[in-house]
Amino acid sequence: MKKAILFTLTLAALTVPAIAQPPTYDDLLIYYADGDYEKLLKKAESYTLKDDTKNDALPYLYLSKANFEMSKDQIWLNDYPKAWPDAINYAGSCIKKDKDSTIYRENIKYFTELKTAIVEEIMNLVETGNYPKLMGTIPKLHKIDRNDVGSYFLKAAAEYNNGDKGTAKETQKEAFTRLANVKSVAEWREVDLAMLKLGIIEYCKAVIKLNQRQLAVDTLGKVKQWFEEDEEFMEYYNSVIN
Repeated sequence: MKKAILFTLTLAALTVPAIAQPPTYDDLLIYYADGDYEKLLKKAESYTLKDDTKNDALPYLYLSKANFEMSKDQIWLNDYPKAWPDAINYAGSCIKKDKDSTIYRENIKYFTELKTAIVEEIMNLVETGNYPKLMGTIPKLHKIDRNDVGSYFLKAAAEYNNGDKGTAKETQKEAFTRLANVKSVAEWREVDLAMLKLGIIEYCKAVIKLNQRQLAVDTLGKVKQWFEEDEEFMEYYNSVIN
């Protein structure tokens, strides 16, 4: 009798399907640490094609990291000419699939580095006055940080400078709404503040060209408290106020 029961239990255990454990993606971490970016791209992409892992955020994070590192080195340029935009696109996919933002928080250093690189690209375009190209670059920033406030002011400025007043008015409305929701910048990163300063200043320059100096004065007054120690901001502020 005991043998029959034991046999039955053993048979039942063998017929119960094993519960698949989710991957830890240690293989991707190792490839990244070793700088083996081509293998990392191939392996991470394979995870995005499988039904059980295609909605996981981590493979997209590593696809972004690999492309970002490759975009920094000319040796990859011929074989991977889209490494830079791919880094941004995969980062955006990672954020979308990271429903509770756990991956984002754990990798905030990387996402900050990526945002900083995009902001540097934006600053260069502003410096050269290339507003048409700027309009195509701001969406890159929004892919990894749709909550960025300064970029909406900068977008409105670019639209005004491109002569698209109707769209600019809608964008500035959104920009002011987002600004009104900011209660504190105590936890903002340096790059967030840099983007806000750039966006505000460029926006004010644009509306002053449209003979709306008072709007510029009011806008600067809304953010002055956060930039009173910033020499560049205060210099521009004083030039407009006085």
